[in-house]
Amino acid sequence: MKIISTILAFILGFFTYPISFLPFVQDTDFDIKLSEPVDKSFYVEGTDVSFDAETTDDYGIILNNTVTLEINKNEYPWFNYYGIAYSADAYIKGEICYRAGVKKVTEEFFLEPSEDVTQFHSFINNALKGTKAITLISLSFTPLNAENATIYIHGISLFNRNIPDKQIYIENDSLKIGVDLLWGGALSYFEDLDSNVQVVEVDGNIYVDSNAAERYNTKSVNDNVNLINRNDTGRLVQQSYYGTVDDENYQPAVYMDNTWHYNPVQGGNQYNDNSKIVDVKIEENLIYIKCQPLDWAKEKEHITPSYMEAYYTIDGKMLDVSCRFVDFSGYEETVRTQELPAFYCVEPLNNFVYCDNGELKYVNNLIFWPDAGYPNYVSTENWAAFTGESEDSFGIGLYVPDEGATSFLTGVYARGETTNHSPADDSPTSYIAVVKDMVFKSYTPFEYDFYITTGDVTEIRNTFNTIKQ
Repeated sequence: MKIISTILAFILGFFTYPISFLPFVQDTDFDIKLSEPVDKSFYVEGTDVSFDAETTDDYGIILNNTVTLEINKNEYPWFNYYGIAYSADAYIKGEICYRAGVKKVTEEFFLEPSEDVTQFHSFINNALKGTKAITLISLSFTPLNAENATIYIHGISLFNRNIPDKQIYIENDSLKIGVDLLWGGALSYFEDLDSNVQVVEVDGNIYVDSNAAERYNTKSVNDNVNLINRNDTGRLVQQSYYGTVDDENYQPAVYMDNTWHYNPVQGGNQYNDNSKIVDVKIEENLIYIKCQPLDWAKEKEHITPSYMEAYYTIDGKMLDVSCRFVDFSGYEETVRTQELPAFYCVEPLNNFVYCDNGELKYVNNLIFWPDAGYPNYVSTENWAAFTGESEDSFGIGLYVPDEGATSFLTGVYARGETTNHSPADDSPTSYIAVVKDMVFKSYTPFEYDFYITTGDVTEIRNTFNTIKQ
């Protein structure tokens, strides 16, 4: 009996754990098998599945409340990624229910309205850890911003997708950049390949500069320098948005002894838990990321009903990042100061530079921004940078297009206290955020771009000036 119990326990345990090591054919084409909507059925993996729900004359599914489409078939291939081709006239919350091992899992997804057929793709929960689904049980749809809605299902496909590395990099001759899939695909790595950037240690102090060994008459301790601070999920270069704290449907949490508002953060939450990667695409000079962010002050169970997207494109000596955010919470509108984006670089670059009506301004005594009263500096050329201590020092700059001047909130945390030969992993950091008072509004996509480049101040300024031409 003990032997039998042991075997049964092993079998049950086996099917509860991720099963990515089993031999599967890996899909590389994620096009959804399409069909025109027909009466009371839709395409799943190229075959008709019937359903029982009210439909329109042209076979759209009517959503007065939640409609569940039962599938309960396991002849489909095991999958960790799925796609839905649809059109809809409202914002919709979906739920996909599947079996992973012996566990029945239900997870949410969200669809935007579209008159044309559009495709939504998503990893299942824990796909990055190797989990695969073995049975598709059902799909449910609920209208969000309308009492009545109609959705047309043009096809559903299931894929067994190769899981990318948790750190993804692309590079050209001048730059190497990387994103962290465990932290919502936020920018976690930025290396200048042109400027011989080095880390040196002098009398216990850490410096980062071009040709730093020669500048400081010592030896380099790091020749592959990541300029982005990645000490925790709140650092990086990432999207972060501030919403309501007063909505009766929202229960705020506490951060740093303060009652904290609704705050979707790309990297994760204050406990270093990671946001969910929904989708990722990698090309030669482009990374596309879609994530479902956590709520900063809350525990990991409180994933937000929102999506963040980012396109990272290298163009010569510059990184162009296109951001998109959609919130599906339905919380009340609120006007709050937003970070567009939040930008954290390594602390040894702590000399702040910006431009005021054609004149370069240097601020070399910044401290932790809350202690300094959240100082703002207005740049009439829409860029700012952090450099080393000399006038010709190397630095990293941030540019955000704006019709007028740009306001930068900035500061340095633990100034002069970096001890790590990889400053990106240390706690001290230099911080910039482009700040704007904006309406946080559900069901309203928000988009913006930002750019990052490196070099001395003249090089940074000249590179950013090419954007305006």
